Amino acid sequence: MPIFNWLNLKQETISVLLGYNNYWQLSVKLDYFANHNSPFIHLWFISILMQFDLVFPIIFKIVKKIDEKIHNYFSIFFIFILTIVTTFIFYNMSQSNNIMMSYYDTIARSFSIIFGVLLALMNYKYKNILPKLLKNHNNLFFILYSIVLIVLCILISAESNYYALYMILTTIITTRLITYSTINNDRNNKLISFISKSTYEIYLVQFPVIIFMQNLNIDHNLKIFYIIITTLIISFIIHLLLNVKIKNVILKSIQVLIILITILSGIYIVITEKDHTIEMKALENKLAENAKVIAEKNEKYKNDLDNQQNEWNSILEKLDAEESEIKEIVTNLPVVGIGDSVLLGTINELYKTFPNGYFDGKVSRSIIGAEDVINDLKKQGKLGNIVILALANNGDYSTKINKDLMNILEDRQIYWIDAVGADDPEFNKRFTEFASDYPNIHIVKWEETSKNNPEYFYADGIHLKENGAKAYASTIYNAIYNTYLNEYMLKKNKLIETHEEELKKQIAFYGNDLLINSFDLIHQNFEQAVFNTNQNYQYKNLYNELKNKIENNKLEHRLVFMFDKKANLSTEDYKNIMGYIEKYYPEL
Repeated sequence: MPIFNWLNLKQETISVLLGYNNYWQLSVKLDYFANHNSPFIHLWFISILMQFDLVFPIIFKIVKKIDEKIHNYFSIFFIFILTIVTTFIFYNMSQSNNIMMSYYDTIARSFSIIFGVLLALMNYKYKNILPKLLKNHNNLFFILYSIVLIVLCILISAESNYYALYMILTTIITTRLITYSTINNDRNNKLISFISKSTYEIYLVQFPVIIFMQNLNIDHNLKIFYIIITTLIISFIIHLLLNVKIKNVILKSIQVLIILITILSGIYIVITEKDHTIEMKALENKLAENAKVIAEKNEKYKNDLDNQQNEWNSILEKLDAEESEIKEIVTNLPVVGIGDSVLLGTINELYKTFPNGYFDGKVSRSIIGAEDVINDLKKQGKLGNIVILALANNGDYSTKINKDLMNILEDRQIYWIDAVGADDPEFNKRFTEFASDYPNIHIVKWEETSKNNPEYFYADGIHLKENGAKAYASTIYNAIYNTYLNEYMLKKNKLIETHEEELKKQIAFYGNDLLINSFDLIHQNFEQAVFNTNQNYQYKNLYNELKNKIENNKLEHRLVFMFDKKANLSTEDYKNIMGYIEKYYPEL
């Protein structure tokens, strides 16, 4: 059984006893449809009845006098007009933003009571006519009215735009059911008669029973069954105590004693109970202030998030622009190409591919022969950062010679074109092994590209025809382009990874009054967090809020839930929520 913090007992009880509970609930901004622990929340209607019973008899007495002197049916006409007016007031109030005003206001809600008065008058005035009208079809009417009423109760939501109209319709149907039961009173059915006479007690008892049994850790359907049975038993006991006439003196004394003890106990509790009004008002003010601060912080958080997203979008646009510019960048590179007769035969295509390049090709040039050219260009300051070497076709070289060449080239980016038809068929393999120790050597795989393309070559299988020269230049270009693209992708992926890591640091708090009240302390340590607060958080709206964020890919990566018992979230509810989140974010 839950522990109830019933902090408005004195004020609420006094408002019930003095018959202004409906206006008290409006003053403290209670929502009848929200979750709360007060077992008196439904007694607002009793207050409306008390207020109505206090005022209406005076009005009706005046109307009756007029009825007797002017016209016998003036009272019906007057009550009919009053019914229309109060119904209009109720409907008009229901269209405002404050739905609880129409629900709690005495004049607005008295429309349903006045409907009952009109029914009683008509039954009284036309008592000889109504039974004749209903005689042949009363059972059919009763079934139809009951079915419509049950359907309305099941299908119509409190959020419906036509909720007020449905309430008016329900009132009319209820008056017809009362008419049926009044005219067709089945005196032989004692059970139905007893239940109908106990409805007032059932109304008084049902909500307290629901409140005290709502957190029972049992099957939902079984819980409903227990609530119904308990409500009926307590209601019938109260009905018997208050209505059954007992002739036995001892039993009568016991009956009176039980009633007296109950009343005195209630009076004692109300008198001795500490009034928490000032304290709760201070808490209410604090919650309101914190809620305002939370709203401001969340607005700032949203703006910061939007700014960060805009900055990130700009970065992505810039990166995309850079990616589209890579081809142009590579084309305009001041590359230096040094090679043998193969390179010499493709000079024209190479200059077309790299118009800002410098190429030097010579028949039978070897690595040793290239060293002088490279040293000379280096001294003149013409040896750029990107060097293309086509020196694999003329002889095999030792590791020492290869190292000497790399020492001259230093940390420049070297694009080494492997050989096709080299003197030593193992040369490409050995040089690839050598290049593995130098991250700045990039093998241009001309052998692989030209394989199965004999039309590229002259009869010697080494030197290139026009189409082969184009493929040769294109292969070199692609090797350099892919290097630049890979570097760009590494940069882009690193930025994206960093951005995602920053997103994973985002924290979102979800909670009701517990979170709002603790905001000051929590915000000190989590200034960059977002706070999602709702005093009326329940499983359904929390689940839908998280679902909406997931569907829009806006769910934060670190979640903190802070709810008190008011939220009525069970372990099963949390499991359902976490199961849904993990389905889309298994890393959370």
